[in-house]
Amino acid sequence: MVQRQFPKPAEVFELMQFKKPEFNGRKRRLDKALTIYDLRKIAKRRTPRAAFDYTDGAAESELSLDRARRAFEDVEFHPQVLRDVADVDTSTEIFGGRSALPFGIAPTGFTRLMQTEGEIAGAGAAGAAGIPFCLSTLGTTSIEGVKTANPNGRNWFQLYVMKQREISYELVERAATNDFDTLFFTVDTPVAGARLRDKRNGFSIPPQITLGTVLNVGTR
Repeated sequence: MVQRQFPKPAEVFELMQFKKPEFNGRKRRLDKALTIYDLRKIAKRRTPRAAFDYTDGAAESELSLDRARRAFEDVEFHPQVLRDVADVDTSTEIFGGRSALPFGIAPTGFTRLMQTEGEIAGAGAAGAAGIPFCLSTLGTTSIEGVKTANPNGRNWFQLYVMKQREISYELVERAATNDFDTLFFTVDTPVAGARLRDKRNGFSIPPQITLGTVLNVGTR
C-alpha cells in the first residue's frame, strides 16, 4: 500500500529553479520565439504593414510561395544511429569555395526596411558562421559596406542587368575590386511580378501614402 506524504520543501527546491525576470522587452519577446513562425508573429505585430507584406509576400495569389514552403516542409531527415560522431564536418564546397554549412544568405532587397542594420547584420552573421553572404542590387548597404562588415568571409553579388549597361558594369567592377568571389545574374524578371499586397499598401516608387499608411506606421 502506497502511503501519501508531503514533500520536503528543501528537496523540492533543489529540483526547481525560479526563472529570473527579464526587463528588456526586446530580449523577452525574442526569448519566447522558438521557431521562425514565432518570429513572424512578432514581426507582423510590430512592423508597419507595407514593410511586413513586402518581406512576407509574393506575386499574384502567392501560389509559388505556398508551393516552395510546402516543398521545404516535405524535406525529411533520415537519422542514423550508433555512428562515430566524435568528428563532425558540416562544411561543403559551393561555387568553388568552402562553406562551413551547406547554405548561405540569399540576396534580399531593401533589408533596412525590416531591420536597422540590414545587410551589415546579415554579412556579419554570415562571416561569423562561415557561410556565404549575397548582396542584392537593390540592397540598402553599399558593396564596400558589406566588405567592411564581412572582411574575411565569402561575399557574393546579385546583379539585375539594366538597360544602362554602364551602371551594371560599374557594380560588377566594384564587387570584383572588393573581392566578391561569385556573381549571380537574375534572368527571370523581364517583367516584374504583380505584387498585390504592395499595390494595396501603396508600396511603390514613389510611395502612395494615405492617412491609413501614416496611422499604421505611427503605431509601429
